[in-house]
Amino acid sequence: MYSILRLVSRPSTISCIRHLKMNTRMPRSRPDLLRFIEDITLPVLEKPLSDPVEDCYREQIKNKILLDQEDIELASEYDQFRARHFREILESSRIVLLCQEVCIVPSIRYTIAKMQFMKNGFTFTKFPRIVPHLALANDIQYENFLPPILSFGFETIYLFHEENNLALAFKLLKKYRNNLLLIGGLVDGRLYNRAGLENLAQLPNIDYFQGELVSITQLPSSRTLSLANHPARLLSHYLDTYVKSQQTKT
Repeated sequence: MYSILRLVSRPSTISCIRHLKMNTRMPRSRPDLLRFIEDITLPVLEKPLSDPVEDCYREQIKNKILLDQEDIELASEYDQFRARHFREILESSRIVLLCQEVCIVPSIRYTIAKMQFMKNGFTFTKFPRIVPHLALANDIQYENFLPPILSFGFETIYLFHEENNLALAFKLLKKYRNNLLLIGGLVDGRLYNRAGLENLAQLPNIDYFQGELVSITQLPSSRTLSLANHPARLLSHYLDTYVKSQQTKT
């Protein structure tokens, strides 16, 4: 038994405390078997299922609206200028990597990572979504590159490099993996996801194979030229020997 306190006001300024008793006993619960049987015997409510074809169509319409949501006509002149600058950098770069900034680390680490990438020849920059949308909206060449850009918001970081040096890029990304998260990118005009870029970075440098191919293709021609010149050199040697022998006889 517990008691509660209640303040009872009186006409006078003095208050008194009255003790009241309260029944705190809990009611006895029903057996578990009875409760289980009641749950089992409850009526089954049918839930209508939506048409998957209609859902897919609505999802496509939703994605199209999302991609076309940017109002390009309302872009400012500064956005147009940045779009032209973005296009120039994109066309002059063999590597374009898309990264997301990890915001759980101090900002000083992000600044250090940016300086290291720029020190190794990378262009490390951010663009709002409207800038690549303006630059690539009507270009068939980059029509598959635009949707990933538009779907990752405003914190997308672009890494541009004029040379195809993925090994260096992955070395720096591994060092600053707590600051930058690789999404995908373009390498020599081809679009790759993160796994594709990792597999591509493990391949040897293509310049080495190009040098081997050039040396192999030039080897037969050089041998043919040497074999063709060998009889002429041999004949010239014999003629010189004959002329010298005739001069010594005279």
